[in-house]
Amino acid sequence: NDMNKTIRLIIPLMIILCAYSCEEKGSGMNENPFENMEGSALSVSYTNNADSVKLNWQLTEDVDFDGFRVKDAAGKNDISLPKDAVSCCLTRIPYNTPVRISIEMLSGGKTVSETPVTVVIDGVDHVFGKNIIQDNSGVTAGDGMYSIALPDGRSIFLMGDSYVGKVTEGRRSTSDHMYRNTYNVYDNGKTTALYAVNGGKSSAAVPPGVTNEGQKWYWPGHGYVVDDTLYIFQTLMYQGAEGAWGFMYETTRILEYSLPDLKLKKDTAIPCHAPENVHYGMAAINDGDYQYIYAQVDIENDWDPVTEVYVARTTVKDMYSKWEFYNGSGWSENSGSAVAMTGISSVAVSSQFNVFKLRDKYVLFTSAKNWDSRKVYTFISDTPYGPWRNKKLIFELPALAQKNWYSYNAMAHPQFERNGMILASYCVNTDNFSEQFSNVASYRPIFYWLDIDTILKK
Repeated sequence: NDMNKTIRLIIPLMIILCAYSCEEKGSGMNENPFENMEGSALSVSYTNNADSVKLNWQLTEDVDFDGFRVKDAAGKNDISLPKDAVSCCLTRIPYNTPVRISIEMLSGGKTVSETPVTVVIDGVDHVFGKNIIQDNSGVTAGDGMYSIALPDGRSIFLMGDSYVGKVTEGRRSTSDHMYRNTYNVYDNGKTTALYAVNGGKSSAAVPPGVTNEGQKWYWPGHGYVVDDTLYIFQTLMYQGAEGAWGFMYETTRILEYSLPDLKLKKDTAIPCHAPENVHYGMAAINDGDYQYIYAQVDIENDWDPVTEVYVARTTVKDMYSKWEFYNGSGWSENSGSAVAMTGISSVAVSSQFNVFKLRDKYVLFTSAKNWDSRKVYTFISDTPYGPWRNKKLIFELPALAQKNWYSYNAMAHPQFERNGMILASYCVNTDNFSEQFSNVASYRPIFYWLDIDTILKK
């Protein structure tokens, strides 16, 4: 259609206009040595990963002191250490902003020497990311990155176009097959890939009757668990035009899996017939009596996109027979009466996004759909259907390693929580398809952590 033609013309131009670069960060903790400051009694270096900074120091002159005090200007850490300490780990350091850390040498509670260090970190968690996307097991690359917490403590990650196979020195074999979708089951550091449901090179989920996934396939939406059943919304896509951007949406289907064995029990179309620009299943949440299913709606899908988000609700009993649609004042069985949820119109919601409950509030989590905008927003509400408020630019993605890489579809994984923070991710891709083989970092999710209080506070 005309809109898809427009997108295919605009995308290459926008890749050029929006490209950017940065120094290669590598993986794990990054060494960042500082020159010893004039007049300081310490020589200091630091390493960092995610929100944590590890300081290492050596004495450069004799000082009469009995202990250290390490604190940061952001007010997140204030630590006392004995005089024989040579390192200290600080957490919850703000991202992408200079943060001053002072290492004081104390004698009788008074400062006799102070060494200031300014750190700047990007917040990327290479360590946790390598646990979820491993080089030697499970899915080694993919996009989408929805996740669903399972009752037994595992999490299942739902990915679109994916690779499975061994990665060696940052490369994969050019013979590796790209699956249209995969599931990666994460269990306390161990990952298990689910794919080849029909054998051979079939994906984790294949539309009924389909033998050529190059022409028709599933890309995952979100899902939830009710009792002993996992529900996953799969968007049924087809190749409606030539080229990589020629994919089109047909409908959404619900796949039921038994737990804990993750065996497919049922594959059924959703019971509503929405226009082709209304994609239900892009976010979903089980909220007790009702399950809420969200649709991302493209009003203008171009370089300056405009979107809306609709929400439907149902119950397990009525999952395949009756949905109700939020009409602005209540609920109607008429899908044509659905209206946009209020409070989020200032952000073009991504094609894939989250709605989840955090403490006693509902959170809508999305990256701005503007091409490679790198901006991630949150909104909160007292109900799953809004009105939404408290818009926050919660995170701005750091620049990527290469000019032709781009980011999209930020996602939260709130079942992973530590130190008052929840896990989040975003997708990275490249406009050079061959680079997915020569440099796996060009097509892998990147993980980071977000402060819960920052999301919820006014």
